[in-house]
Amino acid sequence: MINKLRRTFSQSGPKLFLDLISLFSGQGFSMVVSFLAFAYVARQLSAEDYGMVELAISIAAFGALVIECGAGTIGVRELAKRRQDAARIASQVVVARAMVMLVVLPLAALAAYIAAPNAQALWLLWLFVISLLAAPFKQDWLLQGHDMMHQAALAQPVRMLAFTIGVFVFLRGADNAIVVGWIELAAVALVTTYYLFAQYRWTAPFVTGWRLRQAIYFLKEGISVGLSNILWAFMLYAPIYLIASMGEATQAAWLGAANRIVISLLTLSFIYHFNLYPVMTRLVHDDKLRWERLVTSSIRLVSWGAVAIALVLSLFAADIAALVFGAKFAAAGPALTVLAWALPLRMISGHSRWSLIAAGGQKYLLQAEVAGVATLLAVAITFIPLWGAAGAAAGFVAAIIISFSITQVHCARLVAPNRPLRAMWQPFALAAALMTVGHFVEMSFWAQAGSAALAYGGLLVWNFKGLYADLVRVAYAKE
Repeated sequence: MINKLRRTFSQSGPKLFLDLISLFSGQGFSMVVSFLAFAYVARQLSAEDYGMVELAISIAAFGALVIECGAGTIGVRELAKRRQDAARIASQVVVARAMVMLVVLPLAALAAYIAAPNAQALWLLWLFVISLLAAPFKQDWLLQGHDMMHQAALAQPVRMLAFTIGVFVFLRGADNAIVVGWIELAAVALVTTYYLFAQYRWTAPFVTGWRLRQAIYFLKEGISVGLSNILWAFMLYAPIYLIASMGEATQAAWLGAANRIVISLLTLSFIYHFNLYPVMTRLVHDDKLRWERLVTSSIRLVSWGAVAIALVLSLFAADIAALVFGAKFAAAGPALTVLAWALPLRMISGHSRWSLIAAGGQKYLLQAEVAGVATLLAVAITFIPLWGAAGAAAGFVAAIIISFSITQVHCARLVAPNRPLRAMWQPFALAAALMTVGHFVEMSFWAQAGSAALAYGGLLVWNFKGLYADLVRVAYAKE
């Protein structure tokens, strides 16, 4: 058993593939445990108190996003260039985040004070705000920079398992919402302890003598990444706000249901590129030819996998929405059909986005997201009156396409030329053909599913040799 564990945590073999399995497993476990925890919390609390819990989580999540400010992503980039300075880089990222936290904390506390309807709700919100004190010490980026994805994958399950055990053991009664805040504090303290232990045990010792100027460097470099992340969060939820503000409450429900499915799947994009980013960072600086080969292989693999998911969601959108949310949500089908294509586009565009950060071109990433927001607003406002929820979804997908195009142009200029269209055109073309046939030819559910699987699988077999070579190249990229 010990030898098996050593091999699992070793740096040899198809490490990128094994790391990806660990990250997906950790995220999947966390999602299941989170669902159980919040289902229990919702049943224990009144609707008003549960609403306050969701508000508290939203305030804390947004505050943590701002505090992160992209400093960790820049830290990974700096580690790739000067691994010997890992301890000092780790301390500088913490100081940089702490500086942002000093601004965010009082603003979050003020927002909680304004939103709280009573004293108990206020204390609940403030406990979640206090949990932001731990945000500077979220050292997943340090494990990421050292290619220790197995260890990084443990953090979220540790937090969610602690939270779940806490609510099942201590939450009793409909008037006890404040207990959720204390449980959250305990869970955050536990996962922070894990991060600090992981740093000491596996990456770098703790150092003092922090220099403010060096910490400010991480803020200056990371602010574009941080703002890009905030704009991405805005793009995720702005379509629902737009459609609701235009008086389309029912359409907002259909869009919200479709959005919930796609947002869950978009987590795959972050996890995949979280795993790929360290090796891409090293290759951007050390071997651009190998970077180009890796990116081309990765795009080809991602295209076939993500397009398959989007195709299933599109062809059977109404059935999937009804299965997940109930029969009346079959009306969310058109929105899900459009929104599904955000997954392959975002996953493919991630190669240029993360490569730009690795090359120090994060300001172009911010420009791309700003253009994406402008596109989303223009397209959604134009097409919501015509298509309802599907029009809002079209705005989101259009925003991703524009952002992708801009990052790709700058990536080709700053890093190295690459041709994503050549790597991705086959699955997209086949999907377009299958959707066209499905739209114009009347077929039963099983006939449509069978013909789509046969056509898609046949083309996969035709490309098997090349795809297998791509899989080997990506799986062993960390060798």
